[in-house]
Amino acid sequence: MTREEIIADLKAKNPTMKAGNDTVGYVDFTPEEYEAQISEWADWAEQEQADKIAKAAADAKAETDKAAAQAKLEALGLTADDLKALGL
Repeated sequence: MTREEIIADLKAKNPTMKAGNDTVGYVDFTPEEYEAQISEWADWAEQEQADKIAKAAADAKAETDKAAAQAKLEALGLTADDLKALGL
């Protein structure tokens, strides 16, 4: 999802915003406050996306590394259990 799509989604889900509480009451955000809040939320959403992509890449690399290590062991005629038995 692009930043523009994230912002459009956030604005669709939050067409207005208010600040305050039940004791003192609520005040509508100014247009500047609204845009700043949407921008902050978009930053968080982008970071969350980046984190998910980084984790997926790290997981894929770990799987690739594991497969390469297993192939090397097989080429030597060994298994992971053989290495454990040897204390490695």
